[in-house]
Amino acid sequence: MSAAWIFDFDGVLVNTMETHYACYSQALAEAGVPIDKAQFFSQAGMTGREQISWFARKAGISVDADAVYRRKGEIFRERKPEARKIDCMVELLHLLRSAGHRIAIATGSSRPSVQPVIDQFDLAPGALVTSEDVRRGKPHPDLFLLAAERLGVTPEQCVVVEDSDVGIECAKRAGMRALRFFDLA
Repeated sequence: MSAAWIFDFDGVLVNTMETHYACYSQALAEAGVPIDKAQFFSQAGMTGREQISWFARKAGISVDADAVYRRKGEIFRERKPEARKIDCMVELLHLLRSAGHRIAIATGSSRPSVQPVIDQFDLAPGALVTSEDVRRGKPHPDLFLLAAERLGVTPEQCVVVEDSDVGIECAKRAGMRALRFFDLA
């Protein structure tokens, strides 16, 4: 039996990806950088700055990724996005926690964008790792390795629940097992 479960946030526990996409689209458009929706979603789990830099490089446009990221945050706060919890996954998290498993949430999103939603849905992980805690986002294993460390377990004791290609790659690189989730709703 696994000692710990590490959940991605956006697309696994809550559905906020459309809102994030709209906010990144607006902030990047203001900087003259086009964004491709399919590519954005396939890169879910990268930090915001990594996403911005990737699209800017692809377009051959030099931007201040920190400034664009700050602007994205302003747009996100202005929109006051409605997070929709993914019921079956929140129920799974609660069942695993009740059974005594250690639970972490590891996300490429920022702490200010996820903490209110974590509180709203009583997710209460034993550890929370966000983009502010690591230097590199997914597919690098940093988020998941730090989550395991904060839970006091080895990577081999972890199961990661992910919805993105880069997240599954991240779990593999961390030496963890992974469970792929598809939200078909």
